Amino acid sequence: MHRQPASDMVLLWPSLIWIIYAVAVVFLIVLASIFIYVYQTPRDCSPSVTLVCIFTITALLATVLLLPVDVALVSSTASPELGRRKDWATRDQVDKIVFSLTVIYYLLYSLDALLCLLVVPFTYFWYEEYDEVATQEGEQTASQHFLSAFKYTFVFIAIVVILFLVGFWVPVSKNSGGQDLDFFQRLLTKNRKSLRAV
Repeated sequence: MHRQPASDMVLLWPSLIWIIYAVAVVFLIVLASIFIYVYQTPRDCSPSVTLVCIFTITALLATVLLLPVDVALVSSTASPELGRRKDWATRDQVDKIVFSLTVIYYLLYSLDALLCLLVVPFTYFWYEEYDEVATQEGEQTASQHFLSAFKYTFVFIAIVVILFLVGFWVPVSKNSGGQDLDFFQRLLTKNRKSLRAV
């Protein structure tokens, strides 16, 4: 029986897993498109809102599907029969796999944060602030429309930032029944220790 060389195995499993993930993301685009077109109101639909919704749902679901990809990639380097790494899974190859996963995680989480905190609110306010009659009569220009949507988006972001700051600086401790202002310091200390362990 002909065995594949180790160099082929290095490319085979991770590449196959990434191809399956890409196919799943394409399937998610189709599924999100169908979902949006079925549940949107035909008289209130806007192409920009529809595209942003499809893209956002796909990005969020692609982020969720990255966890099984992570598990599959790490599992592909180990041999369950032998209880150790496969011959092709050298430290360098494993580091490459972990680096690619880390980059994809950061890209998707950053994209999700950008979409949820900036793009989706701006698109919502852009759609809601549009006045067809005022535009036709020349009372609402494109710049006024943009500034109005941007103003409400900025207020939304300010509220989110304030809520996050309140959540970080004033956590409620279950043990003392009051406010625990040393929480943030303990959180940073724990994170510093866990980063050293990695």
